[in-house]
Amino acid sequence: MKSQKTFCRICEAQCGLVVTTEENRVIKIEPNRDHVNSQGYACIKGLKMGDFVHSPDRLRTPLKKVNGSFKPVSWQQAIGEIGERLAEIHRRHGGEAFAAYMGNPIGFSLWPTMVMTAFLKAFDGHKLFTPGTQDCANKFAGGHRLYGSPSDQTFPDIDHTRLLIAVGSNPVISKMSFISLPHPMDRIAAIEERGGKVYWVNPRRTESAKRCGEHLAIRPDTDVFFMLGFLNELIARDAVDYEQINQYMEGFEQLAQVVLPWTPERVAEVTHIPPERLRALVNDYIAAGAAAVYCSTGVNQGRFGLMVFWLQEAINAVSGNLDKRGGTLAGKNILPRPPAPGEERRSRIADIPYVNSLIPAGIMADEILTPGPGKVRAMINMSGNPLLTCAGSERLASAFEDLELFVCLDIVRNETANYADYVLPGLHSLERPDIPFYFFTMMGLMPTRSFFYTDPVVSPAGEARDEGWILRQLCHSANRSLGGSRLLQALSALGGSLSKLPLIGSITSLEKLFLELLTRSGKLGGIRKLRQSPDGLLLAPNEPGDYLGQRVNTPSGKIQLAPEDLIARCEELDNEYAQELAHRDALKLIQKRERFTHNSWAHNVEAFVKGERHTNYLYIHPEDASQRKLADGKLARVSANNRHIDVPVKIDDAMMPGSVAVPHGWGHQGADGLQVAKTTQGVNVNIILPDGPESIEPTSGMSHMNGVLVEVTAI
Repeated sequence: MKSQKTFCRICEAQCGLVVTTEENRVIKIEPNRDHVNSQGYACIKGLKMGDFVHSPDRLRTPLKKVNGSFKPVSWQQAIGEIGERLAEIHRRHGGEAFAAYMGNPIGFSLWPTMVMTAFLKAFDGHKLFTPGTQDCANKFAGGHRLYGSPSDQTFPDIDHTRLLIAVGSNPVISKMSFISLPHPMDRIAAIEERGGKVYWVNPRRTESAKRCGEHLAIRPDTDVFFMLGFLNELIARDAVDYEQINQYMEGFEQLAQVVLPWTPERVAEVTHIPPERLRALVNDYIAAGAAAVYCSTGVNQGRFGLMVFWLQEAINAVSGNLDKRGGTLAGKNILPRPPAPGEERRSRIADIPYVNSLIPAGIMADEILTPGPGKVRAMINMSGNPLLTCAGSERLASAFEDLELFVCLDIVRNETANYADYVLPGLHSLERPDIPFYFFTMMGLMPTRSFFYTDPVVSPAGEARDEGWILRQLCHSANRSLGGSRLLQALSALGGSLSKLPLIGSITSLEKLFLELLTRSGKLGGIRKLRQSPDGLLLAPNEPGDYLGQRVNTPSGKIQLAPEDLIARCEELDNEYAQELAHRDALKLIQKRERFTHNSWAHNVEAFVKGERHTNYLYIHPEDASQRKLADGKLARVSANNRHIDVPVKIDDAMMPGSVAVPHGWGHQGADGLQVAKTTQGVNVNIILPDGPESIEPTSGMSHMNGVLVEVTAI
């Protein structure tokens, strides 16, 4: 047996782990108590990674679909045939016919995600879909508008703040997005222990709200009105830092003008937060002296995710809490950021702007099915399951069938891969060398600034190969240069040649060369030096006062408080307000995260789906259940957008009246490549969510997945 220190790549926490292996099998995974960031914290999903590595469903050889069934083929055959078809599609239709999707399981590894961008560029393509436009693209769009770069993001100074207002966040279950915060609840509870306050603004009294702080129930998808009312009261109280505004910001007068009509009394009609409670909250925010407002996925997935983020950032900025100890801090990158795209791209469907180089996943089906120039005909799906995670599953299934070439890279054959022409076996995170991913290395979103490197813990299963190698070989087969660069193509060829040598091939790869150069560019000493610190390196801590006037990337160097397009949308909110009033008695659907699931890919582990966890549920308040004659454990029909799902009921007084919740990522019954998951009974809530151009937030590309109007009836 041997033990090796590594780190988890499931979420932003990136916790340190100690993995014990024997004969290339994971025997045990424990938290690393000496890790500089996580210090002995890890969640159940990270501790069960061995079940994913050694799953009986693990792909071990390339598969090709022949007469509707998958047959094993050699790498040589798969690469050769796919490369030939890629080249042919490019000759006939050009780069606009190419697209790729990258899923969550691989999104926290830096190397394969960067190679995918270079792969698309090799074919003159740019249509990259990710879960980002389902959970966080509004923040990138906001960073671009306020701070001049999508990668400029702020985070609460958790360990020093006197007050935290968390909107649409539940760190007990899903940690915190856009911030590396292992053991989040210990650090949030410490706010109260040192005399501060914590507020959770959410339609549900979450597990986090039950642990500490105070819960403020809010009507789903009315967060934009909450933020407007908050900012209105803040300005009315003259609780703004005019000296800081005048020196470091632009557009305050316009901002103050658009929030003027949104008094606490007016917004209370739709948020259901009494005006006196909102005023008391603002009073606590002012009195704290150092405070932070923070929003997460529950807000991001609404219709106004970008607007909410803008108003949140404006609140923190004009109150003097931005770039302040105990307020919010701006991330400081550790490694050099890649250059920003030279041009702003827009989708051919609905003319939606790309955000951080991403095209909205909510129009993926339209990009494939809509005839004409630019129709997507070839697609690479890397470690994703968009059939379950994107809205409009039925249209997506038709779209995947319409593709001329569909290739999936993954460790198992999931529902999406069933539509592929080829399925190629990639690596689990424990099988690759790695460093922290983009949010930390390039954006610096970590209260405890640190850095770490890991070697692979186990060797690849069967014939599984690094996704970077796969994509490079496909480029070579199609006679295209990776990234459109002859130098990269030459390095790729050299790496391929060296990998065939008996000894050198086992220790040399383009991936390790990439990580070596990258870590040296950040003056971290390269892989050899990082190996000497298996618990990670502590870096210079975050310092308040180093962002405003120094690192803001707008042309003027000042924060833009009144982006033109957001001011225009704000001036049109009267119609949305009227619609909210018209539907004030209707049920609204929100999504719900669960401890033992992770999007769509954790249901193939038996321990995670035992007993009552074999399905998802409709969570509903007792009053709403009684009105609809719903009984605990019985089926209810949830309908929206002329579609419906049938799901068992869980009566839950933690739900706000007028809101219901159904966890996402379920519906595996047709997954014949997932032996455990296919026996579960959950349903795919995304079937009933809106999809297509009309469902997209126009300036962020975000899909509308929270706060959807639904009807619920008993079966």
